[in-house]
Amino acid sequence: MMKSLITSTVLVVGLAIGAGADALQYQQAPSEMRNRYSADEARTAVQSGQVLPALQVIRTVRQRYSRADVIDAELEQGPRPRYIIKILTEDGRRVDVVVDAQTGNILYER
Repeated sequence: MMKSLITSTVLVVGLAIGAGADALQYQQAPSEMRNRYSADEARTAVQSGQVLPALQVIRTVRQRYSRADVIDAELEQGPRPRYIIKILTEDGRRVDVVVDAQTGNILYER
C-alpha cells in the first residue's frame, strides 16, 4: 500500500513538473517569435535591399550542401539580420545553416 502511494505521489509530482516546464516553454515562445521577421516585414526588407531574398540564400546553401534537403528558412532580426536555413543531410541529420542575410555568406552551422 505504501509503495503504491509513493509511486502515485512521484507520478503526480513528475506530471506537475512536466506541465510547468511546458508552460514555461510556451511563455518563452512569443519572445522568440518577436526575433523573427513577419512575412510582410521580410518582403519589405527584401524589396528595400536591406536583406537578400530567401531563394538566393537557399541557392548558396544548396551549393555547399548539394545532397541535403532544405526543410525551412527563417529570417531573424538583429544588428546583423540572418537566415536560419534548416536542412536534412544525406545521412539523416538535421542541421541549421546560419547565413548573413545581407551578404549571403554562410556564417556557421549548428
